[in-house]
Amino acid sequence: MTDTETRVLRVEVSTPQAAMEAFADTWERAERGESLAPMEHIGFESLAELLAVLTPQRWELIRLVRQHGPLHTADLPALTGRAEEPLAQDLALLSELGIIEVYAGDQVRVPWDEIDLRVPLAA
Repeated sequence: MTDTETRVLRVEVSTPQAAMEAFADTWERAERGESLAPMEHIGFESLAELLAVLTPQRWELIRLVRQHGPLHTADLPALTGRAEEPLAQDLALLSELGIIEVYAGDQVRVPWDEIDLRVPLAA
């Protein structure tokens, strides 16, 4: 990846069957020697699950860390107006998903330039 390349995280609603089919297709293309662009994504089985995990408060945290980061975790309560414990829980979840990076013990940043949200309208 070059310094000017946009880093995009794809967040999508996808059934396990569709995810397996996409994986199989990618595997077959790789075996044929096709050039594959790296893709980073997070999948949810339903829109309800996605919205339960990526709440408005968590989206706001992502936006603020991206806009002002990298930041010390100690700066987040003042920046967000939220208490430390719920922030720590949200950071842990968003870090586990790979949306926010926590490094050097107390630094946070969003490594993505864009988050591409995909929700299919047909089953």
